[in-house]
Amino acid sequence: MSKIRKEDKLPLHLKQLGKIYRLIEQFEEISRIDLSKLSRLAPATITALTRELIEKKLIIERTVQNTEARGRPAVGLCVSPFYWQSLCAVLAENHFDILLCELDGTPIIQRVYPLNKANLVQLEQVLIKCLQNFLLEAKHKLTHPFVFSIAVAGQLNKSNGKLYRLGQYELSLDLKAIFEPHFDIPVLVTEYFETWLLAESTLGTVIGCNNVLFLQIDDVINLSVLSQGNIICANSKEKMNIDKMIVPHFNPIQKQINAHLPEIQRYQAINQISHQAICQLVDEIYPDNKVDNPVDKIRFLCQKAIEGEKSAVEILQHFADVIAYLLMNLINLFSSKKVMLSSDLLTAKDIFLPYLNERLAKLIEPERKTEVITGQYKRNNTVVITAGIKQKIYDGSLLIHLM
Repeated sequence: MSKIRKEDKLPLHLKQLGKIYRLIEQFEEISRIDLSKLSRLAPATITALTRELIEKKLIIERTVQNTEARGRPAVGLCVSPFYWQSLCAVLAENHFDILLCELDGTPIIQRVYPLNKANLVQLEQVLIKCLQNFLLEAKHKLTHPFVFSIAVAGQLNKSNGKLYRLGQYELSLDLKAIFEPHFDIPVLVTEYFETWLLAESTLGTVIGCNNVLFLQIDDVINLSVLSQGNIICANSKEKMNIDKMIVPHFNPIQKQINAHLPEIQRYQAINQISHQAICQLVDEIYPDNKVDNPVDKIRFLCQKAIEGEKSAVEILQHFADVIAYLLMNLINLFSSKKVMLSSDLLTAKDIFLPYLNERLAKLIEPERKTEVITGQYKRNNTVVITAGIKQKIYDGSLLIHLM
């Protein structure tokens, strides 16, 4: 028997409210008549639903003067930014960001709390202290929060929701259990890749393209596929796993990466293009670098390449060769028209991206013309951070706490 999604168990009324909210957000100052046409719901139903959204201060009415006709001005509906707020956080290996936003995503107050190796040993206590400091600082601006959402730049266990990997560190943290005692509002925990995927696929530069690969490379390799307008595996929220795809021997320097592993395992994608693999080559070529954090180490490499150092450029080109090979196989499998890439290697975007597209063009059939592009939103952009919250409003699952 197929597993029933939580949102499929929601009352139809909540789903309708979420649908109407989404349309109002998408078409600012939309009329009730147009809402009825777009949603295919009866005018009386639209009147009742919008009245409820107004009462809950989720939307507002605005007078819209029609310059083409005389008479009474029309009334349009808009998302209300004046009442509800969302508390958002991003947890990464080297920082914990907390942000208070208006409902439309406008930042009210944001703080970044750096993390070091010592903090990760006692991460639960550190996160609680950061949250308490933020709430104390923001208490005069924190008026009507309706959700606390944390996006993790790591890996969550899909069966129990625990954080089991953050950067290069293995953990076992139940973030929901940690934060729920501090709130009387819902607490959402998602992987950052999921929120990035939602933002870019629904609001980013690939709108209108129905076949897209979303590839994120950091400590792990995250892949999701938009095929014929639908995210594959979206129901179970599972990412596709390409960790064990084997890459060819492109360059002698590959032998220096994870040399302790058996040859077949050494040439698996996860052991060739992850942060851990890249950092090994950086330390090999630049043994005197004093950078500890993997992200900073990769940015160090990119800066050397931007400055024109041949060794750094060759390393970037090698990783582009490997990624192009992996993409060739995925493009042939899914017939993707675009590839959206997120990687710290894009710090040297002007060097890395043209070379990657050039190599990819030589590997795929000419008629495919697939292009690798970057996302519209930078890391930790509020649109990305709040994407998971909006999705829960759209499907109605968050609205149940307001009704």
